[in-house]
Amino acid sequence: MASKNIHHSEVSPELIEDLGFTEIVTVGLMMNNLSIEDIYLSESLSQYNKIKTILTTETTSDLTQVKKAFVLPMHNVSTDRLKAALKEHKISITNDYEKADFIIPHTNFYDMYQSIENIPQTKLMFKITNGYFSNDHRTVVEDYHKDTGNNVILDKRSLGDQSQWGMKYDSAPYDSYCFSKMALALANLIEEGLLEVIETDTILNQSANRIPMTEELMEDIKKMVDSYQATEEEKAMAGKIIPTIDPTGEPYLLYKYAELLHRKSYEYSRNKDVQYWMDKHDIYTLSQCSAERAIKYFEEKEMLDSRCFRALEVLCRQEIQIHNRELYTFKVQVKPEYRKYMK
Repeated sequence: MASKNIHHSEVSPELIEDLGFTEIVTVGLMMNNLSIEDIYLSESLSQYNKIKTILTTETTSDLTQVKKAFVLPMHNVSTDRLKAALKEHKISITNDYEKADFIIPHTNFYDMYQSIENIPQTKLMFKITNGYFSNDHRTVVEDYHKDTGNNVILDKRSLGDQSQWGMKYDSAPYDSYCFSKMALALANLIEEGLLEVIETDTILNQSANRIPMTEELMEDIKKMVDSYQATEEEKAMAGKIIPTIDPTGEPYLLYKYAELLHRKSYEYSRNKDVQYWMDKHDIYTLSQCSAERAIKYFEEKEMLDSRCFRALEVLCRQEIQIHNRELYTFKVQVKPEYRKYMK
């Protein structure tokens, strides 16, 4: 049985070699005031990208062939939402990746840090730029270094209430790429074909609980979150509905209500599902777009259709400003490359 702790997986020298590492060292990372865990540090960007790619690249989208999922730690979608979507396909979630058929990745299991920052204890892999080692500023650190000979990464948890400038420290490699044991164990299982990878959107997009985006629905959402009479219960209900909305085929409505959704996003700062939905559909960017820029945005995303273009083009015309009208007349025409959307 595999441990739920990301630092307690079994990783052999042969496994590390099979993954392509040629130069990798073990270092310590402070977990709390009493313990330090081993992690691996490499200076190879290509190896870092390789492991990240293995853990994020979907290997199948067929939910009928799998029964148990392992969710990578620190997922930005709530476990309840994932469980509900998976239950529709008779799939359960397990905390033991050795019992899982597949993993569910996300974009929050890796990150970048600079100098001395607070590194989450459940971050599977991360990069530190311009970091430090310190091996004797605390008893637990000194004992670990004496027992193992490994350097200890100096982050905020390790630093505690001390000042960096009042202790001895050494520079870590300027670009340090760090891996938990679980990250390497999972990557190895995937490479060997023993674990599949299924993206979060694949799971959520196959849920029967998705609601098509309509103007009527969005006006209801607006009443729930953007009126003086809106109650906390209505706001909470909107928070449950928003993550289920499917805007496929309705880019104009997504743009029309983006400003409202972004303006009210503070109401859901702790709602992972709403935040995930807003990030996925780029609500902040759309909320800042003019109608003309929205047309370009949807064109670049290959979402622009005739209905969307016509609706946004009307708004674009309202923004046109032409001077010297007492002497001249003007004719506004859509550029040839966009006339196909006017048919």
